[in-house]
Amino acid sequence: MDPQSDFKDFHLIGWVHLYMLGFVMMAIFAAMAQLGPIVVESNHAYVKVFHYLHILLTSGLLLMLFGFFQEITFLLFGGVLVLLAMLIYAIEFLFTIRKSRRKTSITKAMKMSNFFLLLGITTGLVMAAAFNGHININPHDILNIHTFGLVVGFVILLIMGISIILIPMFGSSKRISDNEFSNSFITIALGVIVMMFSPFFYTEILENLSYAITTLAILLYLYQLYKMTSSRARVKHDIWAKSMYVAFTSFIFAFLLLLSFIVNGDEILLRVGMWLMFVGFFGFVIIGNFYKIIPFLVWFHIYSPLIEERAVPMLHELLPNRLAHLQWFFSLCGLLLSTLGVLLKDREIFTGGVVLLTLGALIFFITIEKVLKVKI
Repeated sequence: MDPQSDFKDFHLIGWVHLYMLGFVMMAIFAAMAQLGPIVVESNHAYVKVFHYLHILLTSGLLLMLFGFFQEITFLLFGGVLVLLAMLIYAIEFLFTIRKSRRKTSITKAMKMSNFFLLLGITTGLVMAAAFNGHININPHDILNIHTFGLVVGFVILLIMGISIILIPMFGSSKRISDNEFSNSFITIALGVIVMMFSPFFYTEILENLSYAITTLAILLYLYQLYKMTSSRARVKHDIWAKSMYVAFTSFIFAFLLLLSFIVNGDEILLRVGMWLMFVGFFGFVIIGNFYKIIPFLVWFHIYSPLIEERAVPMLHELLPNRLAHLQWFFSLCGLLLSTLGVLLKDREIFTGGVVLLTLGALIFFITIEKVLKVKI
């Protein structure tokens, strides 16, 4: 992939969909299958649907990739399967939340994120139909709804909500109050809603208003993040903490770069900001939390029933720490080098960074495989 490709280049768009649907969305669905009931304090309404979600999502993604790289007609077919998967996920989760007696700002944020997920995927399907000539509209006119709805309205909003639970749990810090999170949650939801209306009237005014509201929401969240991290009872620089340091540092830099792009319109700031957001923030947040979540699930489901029968490994013994830290090192070096390549518009530097990121990804895969290979 050429890091300086035009944003309308289907090779670049194809990579974004491979990464966001194949990695980020799949990881979120997997995590929410386990964490959702903990957050809302209720069992899944129809837990069996999670057995089929990855099949629909993977099939839809493969068709979409074929559409981006070979034959555009397949975009629509893949989009229908992806929309179906998202619809099943959102409806199941809404029924799960409905069963819950616990109504907090976090459950409300999860409900709102599902709404943005469906809206974002629906607009994506409309864009696919427009590219194929089935609808007489310019697909780029609703691009903001698609990207803002999915990236900000679903992924970032959901990460914000879940982090309010996971950071105190894994980082030994105090959790902020429900009312405090409501401030950032309601504000960012308002920013996304304003963006949804921007293609239809007062486009430039509503876009700028949406950016301003979203900026305020991010600033509120960063302050809440500071309050939680500064209240840590003990500081432990384990693989989770190191991953979070990289993730949220990337988030802050990405936020500042994207804010600068809105002000001066320099496209290189947009490119670097989006790369840091996708690879630095989403990547390290997901991988870091998986290092905590997956070993716990293996221990809880496999080993905990055997405690009274035989000696079982401790939770921290399930994770190969040397491999995890090696993955972190390669991925961090890859992130820094690839970001420099995008900034300098140097394809060779960028490719070198991507090679290191690929090594980190392979080590992560091997690490998780070792955790999942249970020997009783």
